[in-house]
Amino acid sequence: MDISEQYKDLTNKINENLPIRAFPIRELLQIFRKNGHPITLKTELTITSVYNSGDISGIMCIVELADGYKMACALTHLIFSKTNKLYTEIADYQKKRNKRIKQLNLTGLN
Repeated sequence: MDISEQYKDLTNKINENLPIRAFPIRELLQIFRKNGHPITLKTELTITSVYNSGDISGIMCIVELADGYKMACALTHLIFSKTNKLYTEIADYQKKRNKRIKQLNLTGLN
């Protein structure tokens, strides 16, 4: 299965299981704080929708705080509980996606 098929398949599986709970990575935490939402690494986010934006941006999520504030972020910017039934597939995607991002950054978009 090629990358675009993998992204599509995982996007569909996540969409079928929404809403899903996740936690922010440090970089996402900083963005929330800059936008006036002082969350912590233990703040639970709710994924309300997911989009496959292709190879450049990967799988994108709309996450929501308990106060209703929403933000778009990459699936790679979220941490999932090992009890989530999609944990293994998401972790595998995140690992491969991070390698892919490094590869795209090294080769450029030419």
